[in-house]
Amino acid sequence: MIILMSHTCGTFFFYMETKKPDNVADRPGLLPYASNVGAPSIKPTDLTSFKKNGLDKVNKVFDRRYKEIVEQAETLQKSFLITQTVYESKYKFEPIVGEVYHLYEDLDGGYSLSLIKPSEWTKKHVYSVVLNSDMTWTKID
Repeated sequence: MIILMSHTCGTFFFYMETKKPDNVADRPGLLPYASNVGAPSIKPTDLTSFKKNGLDKVNKVFDRRYKEIVEQAETLQKSFLITQTVYESKYKFEPIVGEVYHLYEDLDGGYSLSLIKPSEWTKKHVYSVVLNSDMTWTKID
């Protein structure tokens, strides 16, 4: 296409505009994709196996961690119940940290804490406990 342009002095310039085909880029080196028909085709990477393997591995990690947390929660709950039972039992002495005590069932359904060993008493022995430094009780039988 030829364009005729005039200038203020009365001079005319001819300017020739060339049209480029649609499949040619001005700066093909800056494009993130191929710009001509002869360039190698770009295909997206298949990430299906990567995602599946990653998901399998992370599921195993989460499953193992979940089981650890459940086990810790169960241990904590048992420790709480033992500690609560001992503190709610009847005793008329101040327990000493690190000493072994014995929990017995009373006739009324309650519990009593004693220094007397099960072999020395005929009362129904529930379990033996030791007082920890953090004031929790641990079952030792």
